[in-house]
Amino acid sequence: MDHLTIGCACLLALVFAVSAASKIRGRAALDEFAYATRTLLTASAQALRGAERRRPGERVVRFVAVGVAVAEAAAVPLVAVPATARAGFGLAAVLLACFSAAIALTLRRGVSTACRCFGAASAPLSRRHLVRNALLLAVAVAGLVTADGSLDGVHPAGATVAAVTGAVAAVLLIRIDDLADLFAPAASTPTRRRRS
Repeated sequence: MDHLTIGCACLLALVFAVSAASKIRGRAALDEFAYATRTLLTASAQALRGAERRRPGERVVRFVAVGVAVAEAAAVPLVAVPATARAGFGLAAVLLACFSAAIALTLRRGVSTACRCFGAASAPLSRRHLVRNALLLAVAVAGLVTADGSLDGVHPAGATVAAVTGAVAAVLLIRIDDLADLFAPAASTPTRRRRS
């Protein structure tokens, strides 16, 4: 592993750890994610087939929701261990590609649903979530290309800087909705005319 791979691994491990934990932290969180999953699955199927279809069954939705959370949780140790890093980056890339496709199809269909990527966020899915996934997918591909299964020749100071950089980038990507709200122009409020 070189410093780039370490930074990529730290970034993805933190992103997927927070994402998985937010989905399985309680029954209510899993139910909210399952509801969002149902909306994404339905909108994606409708966008692909061009016709109204009945919604997927509760068991299918629950299976997909739990499967996503388990896959995200599995990606964390896989990317963190040099010997399994390639498998972890590959899993991360597949997950991110699937997430991106579902979001793109849902947006294309014009369906509005809350982003439950990191728990109980109220922000609706938008293009910024596609941008975030594209960045994460690029990180996963970079890690996949550079991972070599060993820590030979890695300097501790360089590894620390790479890990911290990856962690900071992960926090920024996780909090993208809050950052967008922070830097968005404030809604202008109409001013009342003074009576003369």
